[in-house]
Amino acid sequence: MCSHTKRERTARQALWHACGRAAFSSILAILVIFGIATMANTVLAQTAPSADAQPAQPAVPGGGHGFLIDKHVAHHVKCAACHAEKPPAEAPATATCVSCHQDVVSTKGPQPNPHYAHHGRLGDVPCESCHHVHKESVVACNTCHNFDMKTP
Repeated sequence: MCSHTKRERTARQALWHACGRAAFSSILAILVIFGIATMANTVLAQTAPSADAQPAQPAVPGGGHGFLIDKHVAHHVKCAACHAEKPPAEAPATATCVSCHQDVVSTKGPQPNPHYAHHGRLGDVPCESCHHVHKESVVACNTCHNFDMKTP
């Protein structure tokens, strides 16, 4: 039999219960913190791009910057609708633009009307003089004038 007295056993049991409860509480706290940290890492891993992920490239030159190409893509206009050559190398002819945008090239509208420059005395001004599909558009009239116009 054990040579410990009843008093020693009672003291040892009391100490064990006290230490055991503290140890249990500490272990429980560690498990809760570990669980929260694990859940946070899981959420971050699902939402953050991986270290070797490549940034998304636009499907077309100039895409994703608010240029006219974004409007064409949104309306499901394919490159071949405007460009005859593959890969596209030049701006399409004005007739190509007008085939879809005939309502825009009216002589009615804001004055001065940029689509009827100098009442036609300058001849036809190509659409691409102002409207750039793959880069920011400009107001070509402002090369000589100072008109408050915005070019889509």
